[in-house]
Amino acid sequence: MSRRKVVILLLSVFTICAALLVSMIGKPGSPITPTGDGTPSDQQPQLEGGENREDAALSVAVSMDDSEYQYWIKSIEQFQQSHSQISITLTNIGDEDPDEARKKASEAGEPFDIMLLDNDRVREFAMQGYLLPVDEIVTGDSAADQLEALTAMVKWNGSLWGVPLDSNPLLTVWSKKLLKAAGVNEPPQNLAELKSVLTALSEAKPGSISPFNLNTADARDLSAWLGMFRDQTTAAANLIPFSADMKLQLHFAAEHAGELTRFNPLQQQADLLHAFQADRLLSAVLPWTIYQSLSSEERDLLTVGSMNGPLVRSNGRSFVLTAETERFSEAKEWIQEMTSTDAQLDRYHVFGRLPARISALTGEFVYNDISDRPPHYIVRMLQLAAAETDPSWRERWVRWSKLCESLGGNGTVFLPTVADRLISEWNGEPEKDKNGAEAPSPTTLKADSQPND
Repeated sequence: MSRRKVVILLLSVFTICAALLVSMIGKPGSPITPTGDGTPSDQQPQLEGGENREDAALSVAVSMDDSEYQYWIKSIEQFQQSHSQISITLTNIGDEDPDEARKKASEAGEPFDIMLLDNDRVREFAMQGYLLPVDEIVTGDSAADQLEALTAMVKWNGSLWGVPLDSNPLLTVWSKKLLKAAGVNEPPQNLAELKSVLTALSEAKPGSISPFNLNTADARDLSAWLGMFRDQTTAAANLIPFSADMKLQLHFAAEHAGELTRFNPLQQQADLLHAFQADRLLSAVLPWTIYQSLSSEERDLLTVGSMNGPLVRSNGRSFVLTAETERFSEAKEWIQEMTSTDAQLDRYHVFGRLPARISALTGEFVYNDISDRPPHYIVRMLQLAAAETDPSWRERWVRWSKLCESLGGNGTVFLPTVADRLISEWNGEPEKDKNGAEAPSPTTLKADSQPND
């Protein structure tokens, strides 16, 4: 081969290699090499769709105790092992009002992308323009896997504004032994039936029996107690003025004030359980997590009312997207993984809060104890929503909470005068004096003594 042909061939090979090298350097997503002084180039590789392939930082705000917070820290670490391009900062706002925490973060130039809110705050945030709808996150099979009692509270203006995570509904439980002693197989369905049960018990088991545990230290518990009978559930959930039946229930409680147990289940679980074991208590409102934490022998003492729902308080939580987020796709990916069926079941095993997905509630074998799997009847309880989609619900809840706080807690005897004032304040009706005549409506409901919770 002549020297001229060799030169031409070498030039051709060099040209082809140079072209391939340029193609590799310019390929989207290829690493950028440092410049001569070792400093990485400011140029960022482009991904399809024009987005920069840089690490996405998500800021997530939650409100929970330290044990649950540490659990979520570990969950985030596990998530980042398979999603190295997403970094997550988790902030526990504790008891701070979520709206105040949101404002502070925004004013500091570090707004939250995601927040975990109680379901009854979601619509409030959405109406004020603080959130983005999550219809693109909850779609198809995921949408069909949701419970109406949890999604109803996070719907507004035709959209879903929260992705349900879990719930801790309030249950009304009854003493099996006392019901049997009264000659009935099912819990009473109204106040008249309750009175009949108590009459039968007074003959079968002489002695003082509390018809129910009255916890006025918690506005949620008190609203659930007012809705303990099915015909009153919707009214109690919607926080409308007391019905005639509710007034009778309040007056009945006041007339039996000396017999009532007054425990806060979250702080006095042992005392409440002892009252059931000693046959001194007929019924009580309990959070699901308290009921679930009991031993199987302790739960066998009780029967759950309203098995078919609806419930006054589902106490659900949902993830929301703030309107300030610029990381929708990454936030969507994280929320979907954190709310998956497997993730919800894992948290149930640790904390006892009920999964939000139907598949998580029905996927385990029935014969397993409820400490290991959620019971199937929860689906019936939460398949219907008691509270309606009402923009003014939150305002009524704030008013109800303040009114309950003014009752003075469980250390204040629930006298007839207290019941009358509560009815007068809530319904906006003139209060009646001891002779039954109408008295001026009080401006504030004052406690008869200091709280002793």
